[in-house]
Amino acid sequence: MTELPSMADKRSNQLMLPFDLQYEPEHRQYVKQHWNVTFARQKKMSVLAKRIMAKVIDQVRDDDMSLRDFYQIRIQDIIEDSSVSKSGVYNSVQGALYELAQVVWEFASPDNSQYYLLHLVDTSKQHRVGYQDGVITMVMNPQLAPYFIQIAHYTKYQLKNYMTLRSWYSMRFFEILSAFKDTGEWVVSVEEYRMLMDCWHEKDQKGKVKTDKDGNPKIKYPNVNSLIKYTMMEPLEELANTELAFTYEPIYEEKRHVKGRKRLTAFRFRMTSLPRTSIPGSWLVNEVVGRTIANLRKWKVSDKNVALYLEDIGTKKANELIYEWQMKENSDKRIDDKVRYCNKVFVHIGKEAQQKMKDEVTAALNRMSESSQREVSGQQPDIIR
Repeated sequence: MTELPSMADKRSNQLMLPFDLQYEPEHRQYVKQHWNVTFARQKKMSVLAKRIMAKVIDQVRDDDMSLRDFYQIRIQDIIEDSSVSKSGVYNSVQGALYELAQVVWEFASPDNSQYYLLHLVDTSKQHRVGYQDGVITMVMNPQLAPYFIQIAHYTKYQLKNYMTLRSWYSMRFFEILSAFKDTGEWVVSVEEYRMLMDCWHEKDQKGKVKTDKDGNPKIKYPNVNSLIKYTMMEPLEELANTELAFTYEPIYEEKRHVKGRKRLTAFRFRMTSLPRTSIPGSWLVNEVVGRTIANLRKWKVSDKNVALYLEDIGTKKANELIYEWQMKENSDKRIDDKVRYCNKVFVHIGKEAQQKMKDEVTAALNRMSESSQREVSGQQPDIIR
């Protein structure tokens, strides 16, 4: 490894590393990202790398028009409730940053006429990716802004429990189940589940699927019992005390045309936590969300409805509703019964948002299923990873 030049080394013309805290990070305590990011075939990485990305993305605001030139987070914010020892923290952070610098997203059109690659992290800018004095600096690739800025189709999850998880598989479950909170159930084929949990086809350095001596694609945990043991058991335990606690049920083929045991074809995951009926304290202390909630209360929207639908509606849309109601109040179309009218409109918009999310999830999973078939035939998938 090349050593950094000392400040006293007059012979070096290398840029100084701007890692000292340049601004006070404003964390929203939740992640909001494009559907394609959540349902991409993500490569397994360290928990610390996932935490770094979460703390970067939760600084993106709904009204941002572009990514920041660089993002900074305190190391202390990502090692709490982790197994990283104080003595080994910098080695662990260094390893996590190296992992993130290797992440490449692939894009391809369905007919394979267009294909390109984009790195997640931009290491070519003056602001360097790294750490110093307890502060991490991250530079995101600006070409990926459409997946984090001004997004219309997204998943959203709170960081309170997410940042305490100790398994990559648990984090993936948390991200994906967050997209199904409205229905409380996620049904997924074994093949799609493998893709989402990085247990799908192994690939060589050129991205081609590896095959065994019989020409069959090599996959991680080919035995389904091993797949369940190593990818589900830890998430079941870790998410048990969160709002995304779940149970799982294997789904077998209905008919078998040859002798033998029925083949397991899918999994059904059911969330066991009751729907949220009270407003989380973390929402109230957040400056933006807290102000929106206070205004909704003025218009007599119940705390139960705020708890059930605000996360899906979003503060931007909620504030647009409040503005519309205020305009009515200043016209000859005043709202006589705020309790009845405002709650009815808010619930209607909330259910529409949830249905839209459900449709987007279904479409994303269908695209993933189609892309897996193209991959087997040698074509590139049209999803990112």
